Amino acid sequence: MPFLFNKNSIKEALEEHPEKARRLLIRQGHEKASEDLIREAKKQGVSYRILPADAFANKCGTARSNVCLERDDFDYTDQDTFLHSLDVADSPFLCAFDGVQDPQNLGNIVRSAACLEARALIFPKDRSCVINETVANVSRGATEYIEAVRVTNLARYLNSLKELGIFCYGLDERGTTSLWEADLKGPVCLVFGGEEGLRRLTKETCDVLVRIPTNPSFPSLNVATSFALAACEVRKQRSKF
Repeated sequence: MPFLFNKNSIKEALEEHPEKARRLLIRQGHEKASEDLIREAKKQGVSYRILPADAFANKCGTARSNVCLERDDFDYTDQDTFLHSLDVADSPFLCAFDGVQDPQNLGNIVRSAACLEARALIFPKDRSCVINETVANVSRGATEYIEAVRVTNLARYLNSLKELGIFCYGLDERGTTSLWEADLKGPVCLVFGGEEGLRRLTKETCDVLVRIPTNPSFPSLNVATSFALAACEVRKQRSKF
């Protein structure tokens, strides 16, 4: 069961998915600073407790925060259910990540995905970080706004998306085409590597490999930064700026 410590994350969890919130815990002496969260918990029917400092630290495992929300685990969308839910006529903007293992990176990706309106994030079940409490806290509550799909085999799943008419662009610094020149207005899935880049089979499955133009002497971008830049380009091409 994840523990949320960031106030924004707690607020979004209480407002958006109160049915998944178990209990709000407050460190004694910090009730006034947490009045808004206590008020929201009462409104949503979520129980709360005021704990002495030692009991709070023992329960929540931290001395860095004064408030904590116990929450159910994140719910992923079933991979087949998600495929059946897609309507290509709506030009969905999807993103797939080939093995992001750093929860800090994933938290920033989730935050950007919520801000820039990605339809869903797709991850392989193996070699990939799950959406845990670190991800939720880093995302500042964005996990409450995104849909995520964990798939058994990413390359096979990309092929299934392609069969539906969704064009798959792989982001790679050695891509021959600039991302700015790609047509991102239709149904697309942007495919990103993890910290070590795209795996060979994933690269081969993508329709086209594109790159974000960077300094030739230092071309490599962090995956979370690459995603934010690419998602901005999608919104720009779809006239959402």
